[in-house]
Amino acid sequence: MKVLVAYASRSGNTQKIAEAIASELDCETVKVTKETTENIVNLNVYDLIFIGTGIHYSNPNEDLMAYLKKAKLSSPKEVAFFITWGGAGKTNQAVLSQLKSLLQSKNQTLIEKSFLCYGGWNLLRRGHPKADELRAARDWAKKTVNEFSC
Repeated sequence: MKVLVAYASRSGNTQKIAEAIASELDCETVKVTKETTENIVNLNVYDLIFIGTGIHYSNPNEDLMAYLKKAKLSSPKEVAFFITWGGAGKTNQAVLSQLKSLLQSKNQTLIEKSFLCYGGWNLLRRGHPKADELRAARDWAKKTVNEFSC
């Protein structure tokens, strides 16, 4: 099974989670930026794709959304989401809804259980993700792969 971790990270919090997942699964990663939206990785060669973003004004990262909109997916992939956020309201649900809607419109198979983790962008959440949250991300990713493989 071929696995990819694709993520966008402004402050580095989502990147920490992405690296923990990729390390656990020994898989490739792609950091999505404005530049990578022009050079899209061929997602068709992967079976399972983990997609990660922070939350910006109740929205997923705009570079990640542009990347996913441009992606040509010729066959359904299994997709799992991970999000870092400041814990404001229900913004995590709004972001998951936007990501799911976009990928469902491309006929992708979405894994129901997502991974959420605080990001350290404000005084209340400074210092996240912590070691136990990185461990939880690795455990979630491994469990997701094991369930997918069954």
